[in-house]
Amino acid sequence: MDCPHCGTTATTERPGLTAQGYHRYRCSACKRGFNERTGTIFNRLQYPTDVVCLVVLWRLRYKLSLRDLAEMFLDRGLEFCHDAVHQWECKLADVLELVL
Repeated sequence: MDCPHCGTTATTERPGLTAQGYHRYRCSACKRGFNERTGTIFNRLQYPTDVVCLVVLWRLRYKLSLRDLAEMFLDRGLEFCHDAVHQWECKLADVLELVL
């Protein structure tokens, strides 16, 4: 995997995974650590990428309310507030509209 900071291919995989289950890497050139989502629009999200994309996709496609989506995923064991759904929509709507 290329380093998102300096672009070199001199990276090594570090043991262990992030809290969301993503692989961790370290760059030999710039000595910085990163994971699979570093440098993407999904960086620093506290939830898995597939969950966030599904929430935003359902919001765009089915016009569900912010609170309804939060309640639907609470039934599935994922707890987040309607404000998080709004922030995800603002951040990802342009990218996911290309899929629709």
